[in-house]
Amino acid sequence: MDASNTSVRETLDGFFRAVESRELDRIAPFFEEDAQMFSPLGTYPARLDGGPAILDQFKAISEALKQMPTPIRIDPQEMVVREFGEIALVTFHLKLPGPLHRRSFILRKRDGRWRIAHIHASIASAT
Repeated sequence: MDASNTSVRETLDGFFRAVESRELDRIAPFFEEDAQMFSPLGTYPARLDGGPAILDQFKAISEALKQMPTPIRIDPQEMVVREFGEIALVTFHLKLPGPLHRRSFILRKRDGRWRIAHIHASIASAT
């Protein structure tokens, strides 16, 4: 692990564990108030603007995860972290069944803490 971006990776690891917990009150603090997200879910085709809209989507994800026979473990693959001062760009893949799941995160550092400002989640099409 590159020591220069350890805090970004630790922040994202905390976020992944919060998502795995399916507890919205653990997920919410990781986002900037005006965060944005592009969801891979077809029920959310437009950009999600702001924490409340993003948390609504995570509520739907949490409900879906509760129906799974085994708990989910988010294990990013091929993660690349690039810091640009108070901004960090993080890209990685998720090893899930089916096509390639891609993620890009933009984090912003304020008051010594990294928060998610943007998520772009997509699923690569074979065609």
